[in-house]
Amino acid sequence: MFGKMQSGLTQLYAQNRGGVTDTGEYSARGISRTVYWFHDESKRMGDYSPFGTLLLNEQAKEDFSEDVVDYVFLHEVGHDQMGFIGRTLFWIFYLTFGLLLLAGIIALPRTLVAAFQFAPSTVMVPAYLVAGIGITVAAMLPFAAVCWIDETLAELFAISKIGRSQYRSVLDEVKEESDAGLIRRIRLRIQYPPESLILWIARKRGIGSQ
Repeated sequence: MFGKMQSGLTQLYAQNRGGVTDTGEYSARGISRTVYWFHDESKRMGDYSPFGTLLLNEQAKEDFSEDVVDYVFLHEVGHDQMGFIGRTLFWIFYLTFGLLLLAGIIALPRTLVAAFQFAPSTVMVPAYLVAGIGITVAAMLPFAAVCWIDETLAELFAISKIGRSQYRSVLDEVKEESDAGLIRRIRLRIQYPPESLILWIARKRGIGSQ
């Protein structure tokens, strides 16, 4: 019963990515999971749903090597390592801080207008503007922290399976094929930690040294 409900919710969740086109077992580095495939020409190669299921983009198989697809699969499996309680806490924090960030962005124009209105003098306007922008940035930090922790754990799991050398090769291939716009680059920087930080942690913890 739970499996059918999980599958149905995943099918519904995948509608915003064009819907599920196929379902089947996928294996990489000795790990097998059921994967829900979708086809979307966006840059999104995979997803770990709130229901504990894995989704992969068929477009990735057309654009990238098998090594990249394996990495994406292992990264999404890595999100599962938190366990039920960990994932539940993640979604609570993610949604809470995400809504606060969204509210801060929506309120930013009004905040900037208020800075002009309530500044005691024109000399103080820049300080009030900085304070207004700072409020939005402050709302961004806890959201980014939650995302970075989650994505770091997923990346470290993938590195533990493919090694640091192949991890670098995979990211180089993805960078060569990707042409991200400004908005996407900003979103990626907020949600994903830099490659250098991931590799530094992996080296310090001795992960993926093979």
